[in-house]
Amino acid sequence: MKLLTAIVAPTLIIGFAAAAVCGQNYKIKQSTSISGQNFSSTVYVKGSRKRTESSGMMGMAGMTDIEQCDLKRTIKVSDSKKLYFVEPFQTDLGSSSPSSATPSPSGVATKGGTITITNSITDTGERKQMFGLTARRIKSVMTMQSSPDACNKSDMQIEIDGWYVDLPQFSCPVSAPRNPYAGSDGNRGCTDRMVIKNTGTGKLGFPLSLTQKMKMGSADDEDMPAMTQTIETVEFSKAPLDDAMFDIPVGYMAARSANDLYEMPGSAAMSADGFGNDNGRPNNNGTLGSLETRPGGWSKIPGEDSTASSAKKPGMIRVGVIEIRNSGDAVVSVSNLQAFLAKRLTSGKIEGVVYGSEAEARAAGCDYVLSSNFTKLKQSTAGKVGSIFGKITNTGSSGNFEAQLEFQLQPLTSGQRGFSNKIIQKNHPDASTAAEAALSDEANSVLNSLKL
Repeated sequence: MKLLTAIVAPTLIIGFAAAAVCGQNYKIKQSTSISGQNFSSTVYVKGSRKRTESSGMMGMAGMTDIEQCDLKRTIKVSDSKKLYFVEPFQTDLGSSSPSSATPSPSGVATKGGTITITNSITDTGERKQMFGLTARRIKSVMTMQSSPDACNKSDMQIEIDGWYVDLPQFSCPVSAPRNPYAGSDGNRGCTDRMVIKNTGTGKLGFPLSLTQKMKMGSADDEDMPAMTQTIETVEFSKAPLDDAMFDIPVGYMAARSANDLYEMPGSAAMSADGFGNDNGRPNNNGTLGSLETRPGGWSKIPGEDSTASSAKKPGMIRVGVIEIRNSGDAVVSVSNLQAFLAKRLTSGKIEGVVYGSEAEARAAGCDYVLSSNFTKLKQSTAGKVGSIFGKITNTGSSGNFEAQLEFQLQPLTSGQRGFSNKIIQKNHPDASTAAEAALSDEANSVLNSLKL
């Protein structure tokens, strides 16, 4: 989810009035704490554009957001992957609109439910001087409620108490919240209708100091603790800034999804030909496939082809790895994971080879066939909360993905024994990494059994 709203993310969207002051460029350093996790950010402002560079947290890479108010869009940038993703501003306050949804593999979008976002902004009337500017105290509340049939079920409430200032000559005339799920994969192929309501006459601005509390679930749900974020400005100065800092970096590629910027590439993303479609081959139009299955354009490591078609060598134990089933919520490339598992099984006198079915494995002379099914593959509730905070503050903090896997090793020759088992993996930064961790455990379990 990308909760990038004027209420939810005061560090990202700013509704300012332009002032008649010439040529002001600003460099602002801030310190942020989110439930015990600390990181820093540097904000650069020039004309109608703003750049926010944030250090990573929990081992994740830092991210950069470039707000181009003149073009009514935000550019999210990953320097480590040399990727960018463009998110347009939502400017229509009065109408509702569907959230963006990634088409399902069949290309058919399913109508979802309704997500209602209510914003309330209150000016307390308090004023004080901060870094030579007059700051006003603003309290705001945002609630988000999803209907029972919504694709993205994420009820929450966010309260913010902050001190805001106007930066001379920076005007970002967009006070409407953006789609909270803009650029998000969400429930693929499913589209929700967004309804946005705004109350209060308070005016936001650039936050020099604030405290933000967010709680998932309904307001009276005591089982889900609130998470707290604080922001404090530690340096405020003026400095000449290059225009190139506020545009798409030269040589960077456009990502298909904002999630491509956050997810850490796993080993499964390095198999096949390094192209982005699910079978590892170029698309029919000659372009690279989706970066969602090959984050950052990672390519194959030489010598790691596990789809060997050669005859089994004498003395080798061949395990046929058939197609992996994914019954979980997260979308991953099962063909990549199938190749990953086959590589993990190849050790000493044991080799794992990818096949399309048990019949193919049997015809190829395999000794065993290995079937696997992810019964759960999703982000935990705690991980979703942390992810929201991370993306609000540009840290790329997505985590707490978990995988539950069931597998069965079935002998194809007489006199052999098989077995089945269940595996659980938790606290991983993305779905692919969680899946690979579970498959690695599966491979180790199978290898230990066959070596007895």
